[in-house]
Amino acid sequence: MDFSQMRIIAATRTTPVPSGSNQVVSEVKDAVSVAKDMASSFREQLPVLLFHLAMAVAVILLGILLVRLGRFIITRVIWRRSRKKGIVQRTDTVRSILSSVFGYVMYFLIAAIVLAIFGVDLGSILAAAGVVGIAIGFGAQTLVKDIISGLFIWGEGNLAVGDLVSINDLTGTVESISIRTTVMRNFNGNLYTIPNGDIRTVTNMSRGFRRAIVQVPCPYEENQERIVEMLRDEMKKAAVEIEGLKDVPDVMSIVAFDKHAVMAQVAVICPIGEHWRVERDIRSRIKARFDREGIMMPHYVIPESESK
Repeated sequence: MDFSQMRIIAATRTTPVPSGSNQVVSEVKDAVSVAKDMASSFREQLPVLLFHLAMAVAVILLGILLVRLGRFIITRVIWRRSRKKGIVQRTDTVRSILSSVFGYVMYFLIAAIVLAIFGVDLGSILAAAGVVGIAIGFGAQTLVKDIISGLFIWGEGNLAVGDLVSINDLTGTVESISIRTTVMRNFNGNLYTIPNGDIRTVTNMSRGFRRAIVQVPCPYEENQERIVEMLRDEMKKAAVEIEGLKDVPDVMSIVAFDKHAVMAQVAVICPIGEHWRVERDIRSRIKARFDREGIMMPHYVIPESESK
């Protein structure tokens, strides 16, 4: 074997490389290749992703604008109709409920459109939502009851914003009625939020008329017929001088016996929401008349034995 043949044989021989090193090199190459593919795919998809994101933002902003515009239109339409029909007091009630329903529907549609923009299959979501809705329905019976009750309240017109009502032993003025709750404020300024499904008994004191009732304590030692005649004379004057009275207040002679007085009673029909003022005015006139006639209102006197 000459020298040239030895060079050929040496050239054809390869230096062995450990198998572990080959595996590491292969994994690094694969990782680099995957990273390059991901970067390339991201560069290709970035314009599409940005376009979808811009579309979603535009849909959300447009949806919010449409919700506000729709609620404005609802308010204008209902206000015009209520003025024509003479039911202005129910305007806020109807507007509140319709605005709530319109808002819920619009926000649901906005969410569905945004999901569709990003390629989410709405069919499968709705199917899954149906199954989940059935499961949630059993746990959300109270919510469903509140909504249904709210629709009946709106449809029947038993309540309206601004009405003075008594609901479940709570008395106050209705401030708002939504599809789920009724909000009322009492005379002390406390705000009550009552789920519509919990409303059992409603006493509306803002419909028709109210009766102002004043009980008058009269001394036992005074002549009751004289006091009744005096009260009737004073109430004839009150019918003319007290604003809002259309009839002469009715004077009833003896309606009760108290420990220290005989109770007479004055009653009169007055406009809605005015009975407190009318009662105050009647009490003031009776007290002034008693003072002029020298009749002392019955009052409790502490015995000397108790004062020591």
